[in-house]
Amino acid sequence: MATTGNVTLLEAAKYGNDMLKKGLIETLIQESPFLESLPWMPVSGNALQHFVEEDLPSVAFRNVNESYTASFGTDTAHFWGTAILGGEAIVDNALVDVVGNVVDIKARQSAKLMKANAMTFDDFVINGTGTAKDFKGLKALVAEGFGQSLVNVVNGGALSLDKLDEANDLLRNQGGADVLVTNRFVRRKITSLARSTVTGVSLIDVGTDVFGRQVVSWNGIPIRFLGMKTDGTEILAFNEDPGDAVFDCTSLWFLKYGTDDVCGLMGKGGTFDVKDFGETQAAPVHKLRLEWYPGLAVFNKYSVVRLNSITAA
Repeated sequence: MATTGNVTLLEAAKYGNDMLKKGLIETLIQESPFLESLPWMPVSGNALQHFVEEDLPSVAFRNVNESYTASFGTDTAHFWGTAILGGEAIVDNALVDVVGNVVDIKARQSAKLMKANAMTFDDFVINGTGTAKDFKGLKALVAEGFGQSLVNVVNGGALSLDKLDEANDLLRNQGGADVLVTNRFVRRKITSLARSTVTGVSLIDVGTDVFGRQVVSWNGIPIRFLGMKTDGTEILAFNEDPGDAVFDCTSLWFLKYGTDDVCGLMGKGGTFDVKDFGETQAAPVHKLRLEWYPGLAVFNKYSVVRLNSITAA
């Protein structure tokens, strides 16, 4: 399945003719707020080169018979990589014989495989380092200057609406954030502050996502929470050090999506491979394999804001 331009996985899947792949992609994105709405850019190979304008050429006024001093602007090249993510699910023939329907068993195992992929992708969008087999996530990219960071309270403290507004305003010239990503506790904190602190105007609204599920918005920005990693721990846990050597804080993220802002990369020309091998010769099992080539790119540093040093208060 190839994607083109600013297209989500859900939209791209509509134009494919592989029904198995369509079903698995829908299951995949139902488990991930990033995969549901993140636009994707196909990449030929495993990396994308992107040029950022750094300096402009010099201009000046001149008198008659004077000349200009020639100069030139400079661009800086950045490379955005992709990784290989996937897995295999197997169904033992003994289960097929007992249940009597290999299609239902494969569907159940495939759903588990998709859920694990979605949880892993969400985790590495935030925590990926790019130093092993993974791609760089938002924490690493902001630390390198591909985004902005704001301290909520020095050495950690409770979230306030003032700091939320300040963080949102750091997305300059972007027309506002497309999503606010956080954990469940901070989402409840935001809605509580908006209901109890502000009178005469509502900062909280309720809408729906592409599957019709309820989504709460603050100041017109959808709030999407990240759940668990595959090991059962929270992706955005209160385990960050705000500077006092006490790991009791977390962060929230304002993101602007787009192919000029924050987007996903899909290597191998946008390929999303799903293969059903049927029953294998080597073992009495049926096997299904999923493999894809995701990455993350931040083309504009003003499209990402991290508000950190938030305690569970």
